[in-house]
Amino acid sequence: MPAAEAVAIIRAIWPDDLEERAIEIAWRESNHRSNVNNYCCYGLFQIYWSVHRGWLDDLGINSADDLLDPLLNTRAAHAIWQRSG
Repeated sequence: MPAAEAVAIIRAIWPDDLEERAIEIAWRESNHRSNVNNYCCYGLFQIYWSVHRGWLDDLGINSADDLLDPLLNTRAAHAIWQRSG
């Protein structure tokens, strides 16, 4: 996926006042590549699957591989931000 597409997804999901920061975080985590994963974390925002798996099914994320979908990953990152208060 091109970086411009990742940025467009982030801008569509994150609030306007936070989208630039979210874009920076996704760049730092994955260089805006949606197919990145390491031993624990997946996708644009490098979501830690085993830590968040208990509630991610509410977002339609049923496996770690689902986090490689840039739209689902960005939604999950935004939900994590919202849950953090």
